[in-house]
Amino acid sequence: MAHRFFIPPTWINPPFVTLQGETAHQIKNVLRMRPGHEITVLDNSGRAWQVKLITIGKDTVQGEIVSQQATQNEPTCQLTLYQGTLKGEKFEWVLQKGTELGISQFVPMVCQRSVVRDNDLFAKKQTRWQRIIQEAAEQSGREKLPCVGKTVSFAEAIQQIQPSDLAIMAWEESSITLGLKEVLTTKANHVALFIGPEGGFTSTEVLMASEVGVQVVTLGGRILRAETASLAVSAVIFYELDQWQKSYPVQSN
Repeated sequence: MAHRFFIPPTWINPPFVTLQGETAHQIKNVLRMRPGHEITVLDNSGRAWQVKLITIGKDTVQGEIVSQQATQNEPTCQLTLYQGTLKGEKFEWVLQKGTELGISQFVPMVCQRSVVRDNDLFAKKQTRWQRIIQEAAEQSGREKLPCVGKTVSFAEAIQQIQPSDLAIMAWEESSITLGLKEVLTTKANHVALFIGPEGGFTSTEVLMASEVGVQVVTLGGRILRAETASLAVSAVIFYELDQWQKSYPVQSN
């Protein structure tokens, strides 16, 4: 498969594409491509172009559009992951692997048991987080970049739920008997998934979520780490909602 690059739409001027900055550096100095090599470029609109490289200059690379690709790799179900803030590189791992799975949006969420609570630190990491997402999206064949929302409190997060959303919260308390599979019988177009921080959700947070229509589910008798639960539940959601197809139908706006 040709190397894939997300680029600004302004770089695409049919029949030519002009690549600049870090993208040009990667093509020239890292991948050591030469004129005649082909790449795929995407403008984050869902469109993809096959491009043959023509000239490789000091700071720019120019290519000619060969074809526009019609493959649809984006899930038809949009999954927003509300992730309780995590320590160290755990959240970055969730961003990378969640992008590969097909998550549409990540929202960092400060919960009552969150250890990491520094909103200024989160804001400084936005650029790094977006770069991790872009690299994962290019590698995994995504056609749109997931976004990282502004860090919010738990109370703010549950207020973002829309009436049409299928909202799910995974909680490890043994008193919960409703299973994940039981709430995935409806073919939802948008799922809001709530996963707690390392210490899990408090009973107060679970009650708050239930009062606004979030369905609280158990993941069984085993206790999963927060970052494991995020990815495991996301994968199950995509499977149960028939999102593991080879390609997805084009939806009209």
